[in-house]
Amino acid sequence: MRFEEVNPMDAIGWRLAHSVRVGDQRIPKGTELTPEIASQMMAAEVTSLHAYVLEEDDVGEDEAAHAVASHCCGPHVEVGLATKGRCNLHAASTGLLQVADGIDLLNAQDEAITIATLPAYSSVKKGQLLATAKIIPYAVKPRQLEAALSADAEVSVAPFEAFTAALLTTGGALPDKTRQLTEARLGNVLSSITEYKQCAHTLEDVTKHIKDLVVGPQKLILLLGLAAISDRRDVLPAALKAAGGEVIQLGMPVDPGNLLMIGKIGDKTVLGLPGCARSPALNGLDWVLERFSAGLPIDAQTIRKMGIGGLLKEASQRGEPRAPRSEATLKASTIVLAAGRSSRAGGANKLLSKLNGKPVVTTTVSKVLAANKGDVVVVTGHDNTAVNDALSGYSLSRVHNDTYTEGMAGSLKLGLGQLADDAAFTFICLADMPFVRVETYSALKASAKRISEARIFIPTYNGKRGHPVLWHRDMFPALGNVSGDTGGKHIIHENEHLVCEVPVDDPGILIDLDTPEALAQFGISPLKD
Repeated sequence: MRFEEVNPMDAIGWRLAHSVRVGDQRIPKGTELTPEIASQMMAAEVTSLHAYVLEEDDVGEDEAAHAVASHCCGPHVEVGLATKGRCNLHAASTGLLQVADGIDLLNAQDEAITIATLPAYSSVKKGQLLATAKIIPYAVKPRQLEAALSADAEVSVAPFEAFTAALLTTGGALPDKTRQLTEARLGNVLSSITEYKQCAHTLEDVTKHIKDLVVGPQKLILLLGLAAISDRRDVLPAALKAAGGEVIQLGMPVDPGNLLMIGKIGDKTVLGLPGCARSPALNGLDWVLERFSAGLPIDAQTIRKMGIGGLLKEASQRGEPRAPRSEATLKASTIVLAAGRSSRAGGANKLLSKLNGKPVVTTTVSKVLAANKGDVVVVTGHDNTAVNDALSGYSLSRVHNDTYTEGMAGSLKLGLGQLADDAAFTFICLADMPFVRVETYSALKASAKRISEARIFIPTYNGKRGHPVLWHRDMFPALGNVSGDTGGKHIIHENEHLVCEVPVDDPGILIDLDTPEALAQFGISPLKD
């Protein structure tokens, strides 16, 4: 391939290496230069550009990309169309992604030829993008392509196969939430629980019930004990052995999920569930269920190789967090955003509208003060005097945002500027959310004390994220740099690895009062501006 900086008139029949603007027109890269296009460029005083032309033995970028993708395409994977030097692989089945070690060897052959994949053992859906082959220049030589295609670099999907399971719990009735979570976990691998049993947490009782389940039709037996398994002589592994089974592996290098047990009895696999099975957060149990459904080994050797990448995000519900904060106390301030114009509320000022005889903003702030004794800053804007009057008598700081019409960003910056230097955290609260319970603020603070790995704590109700959000001071600079009316949404999106979701029994975290319909639904008397 020839790739040169040339005069347009000398490059007739070549293709643009980069897009070129000619007056108001943008001519995209890859366009073949015709005499007409070259004349246009010269008339616009474009006298030099980068262009390329393929030579006789070149393999074009699309042909090469398709060749690489096809070479890597394994079972239950489909090759997409090649365009602009790129060709993708997609899952033809829902299952577990398998990536050969030879992917690294393929990429090592030549800088011009690359393929990128999702991490090995990713759970994927049918149709999902798995890998993308990309040719860097506009063409490669046959010898370059042949070298890359010599690598064993298969990308495949091990499809999930539906199975049924039995769940035995000990020491008490199975809570509805745990039952639903476990059913959802199996649903993720296209499977289900078809039998539930409960017994006392004793060697004799558990042994008897395991023997009963062996003759059932289920492929998998799940054991959820009164307490986590901590030794092979503990009740659940001892009962499995007494029933005629064996423990294959106790413990795994995945956290959360360390205390998982894998065993066999007859033709059935047995899983002793770790305590994190009661949490919706990703943990080692999910990885084992995925491999089981995909028909992949879950023997001791396989489990012991899961340590690299096995440190997963901490769950807020964990009984013993792996890295609690060292501070005995946690000072959290609160910023209440009360500057908005209620522009969607049909002419009503939602913050001054009456809820049980009190302004909405008063109810919100009174709960904030009841929940958090730290500094409270209210940022006002629209109807500043009336909002301040509604908050008279409360011990808090107030700051007025003169630029409130420009969005939430100005209020955030003003509020952050009022915080004490030793504020470790701050709640960002919306003044039009009066139904948030005091307990929710406490739950967020408790999670922040327990989990030092996270910097953003978000309440969830039935899996949906809400407000208020508790932010660590490490995130204050990013919050202070937001613009417009988006708040911290993009910061959360960019820092998901620092987010801790905190499940709460509080639908109020999802209820704001943006519209006339919302005001009416909750019996709020609108106060017109």
